Amino acid sequence: MSWVMSHWRFPPHCTAPHVSTVQSHYDQLAWNAPRGGGPDGRVMRWTCDCDEVFYELIALGGLRFIRRIALQNRKTVIHESDRWSFSVANAMWTALLSGHAR
Repeated sequence: MSWVMSHWRFPPHCTAPHVSTVQSHYDQLAWNAPRGGGPDGRVMRWTCDCDEVFYELIALGGLRFIRRIALQNRKTVIHESDRWSFSVANAMWTALLSGHAR
């Protein structure tokens, strides 16, 4: 049996994109505590949760933001970016995935 056949899992665990390694020149996003008391918003896109930190692009009330979810010491730590228009949020999401923002 080949290495590929013995290590292949079906269905594959990773079905969402992974965040690329951060580039030497990247934009630092402001990460804030989640705003409590309101709706959670609609998850539009997400990254694979196989890493300790993964992200979600959220739509809420005509705006979008990025939610960062970190698993630290068996606890879930959530932060949110600023709110942006759809076009700015989509550009920031692309920058995050390509390693040009963190």
